[in-house]
Formats: sequence, structure tokens, C-alpha cells
Amino acid sequence: MMALTPFILLTFLISLVAFAGIYWVPGAQSPESARGLPVWLLAVWGPSLAAIVLAARSGELAGLLQRAVMLSDVPLPVWIMSLTPIMALLIAAYRHGGLPDAHLLTIAMASKLVLFNLILGPLGEELGWRGVMQPMLAGQIGWFSASLVVGVVWFMWHLPLWLVESPQSELPIPLFAAHVMAYAVILGGMTHLSTSIAPAILFHLAVNVTAGVALIGGLGDSVSYFRATLLPYWAIALAVTGWVTIRA
Repeated sequence: MMALTPFILLTFLISLVAFAGIYWVPGAQSPESARGLPVWLLAVWGPSLAAIVLAARSGELAGLLQRAVMLSDVPLPVWIMSLTPIMALLIAAYRHGGLPDAHLLTIAMASKLVLFNLILGPLGEELGWRGVMQPMLAGQIGWFSASLVVGVVWFMWHLPLWLVESPQSELPIPLFAAHVMAYAVILGGMTHLSTSIAPAILFHLAVNVTAGVALIGGLGDSVSYFRATLLPYWAIALAVTGWVTIRA
């Protein structure tokens, strides 16, 4: 059985070493450079790598990986929850006065956006946050409290990004924190309703991709987009909380 403290310590150790490389190694500041991509991958994959290492040591690796690709046992409402970032994007577009400009988003660019955000996002994080930490805490303090604790740790894990040039560093920290906590509640509810990690990966990917679509498609800068979608995401979080409560 994996323990919580080793998971958190190993996650932060891996990622902080990589962030130090991003900060100090010349040419490693951008994940799109040949020198920067391996370092950024190591930083982003800290949670999943920690989960894999500890699961392998405790003999739980096969089960963890199986939960990451499990599709058949996921309830339909959970799949719907995983696509709610599209709703947030449409609300932001409505408030902005129009949909993203499709001419600015080519098929090649959209494919790159999905692949880039999948590898440098949910695949590197969700095996850890929702695959290990959320269910471990939920068994002790309940899914909602566990979601808030995971959200705080998840937010703190992101903080080094404000020391380097990154999409997150363009945002006010309180605004980013409010988004992360909303995501954590949504993802915690989804994880409570399904043993699969696949919907959490999909939701995390959808959050990142829809934000990219908004920025590329001309729906304002990142700050205005995150402000426009904060209330929608918290509305989704409250809806998910209500649904989980009804199902309990």
C-alpha cells in the first residue's frame, strides 16, 4: 500500500529538480526547444512518475495503469463532466461577443495543441493527483475534503512556474488558485464516481485545450479568459458536488 507522504515528497523532489534546470540551464526555458523539452517533461511528469515508482514498489503498478485506460466502467455522467470545459469556453465566447475565429485554428495547429497539452499536462499529472492522492485521502476524510487538500497541493506544485516564462506566469496567482480549486472539486467528484482515471485525464486535457483555442481564436488574453471562465467552472464544481451528494 502506497503512503501519502512519500508520494508528495517524491513528486516535489522530481519537479523541483527539473524546475531548477528550467531556471538555470541556458536554452531550457521553453518546452518547444530541444534542450528545454526533456526538462519540462520531467517537471510536468513529477506526479505521475512518483505514482509509478511507488506503485511499482508496492506491487500496484498494473492496477494503476489499468485504471488510466479503463473506459467501459465509466458512467455516462462522468464522461459528460469531463467535457464541461467546452461549456466554459462557449460561455467565455458569448461574453466576448463571438466564437473563436476558426480561420486562426488550422487542423495542424489543433492537433499540435491537443498532443502538446496531453503530454505536458494530464498524462504527467493525473496518475499522481487523481490516481493516487485523491482516492488515498478520500478513504480517510471523504471525497470533498480530499479534493480541497489535493487542490491546495496541486496549486503549490505549480508555483515555480511564476519564476520562469510560462503561460501560468501571465496570470494573477489568486485567479489561478481559484481555478485550480474549482478543477480539483470537479475532478475529485469524477474520481469518486468512477475508479477510472481516464475521465480526469480527458477533463484536464479539455481545460488546457479550450484555453488554448480561446487564446488562438482571438477571445482576448489569458487573464480575461480565466476571469470569464472562473464562475462557470465554479458553477460546474457545485453541480458536480450536488450530483455526487445525490448519488451518495
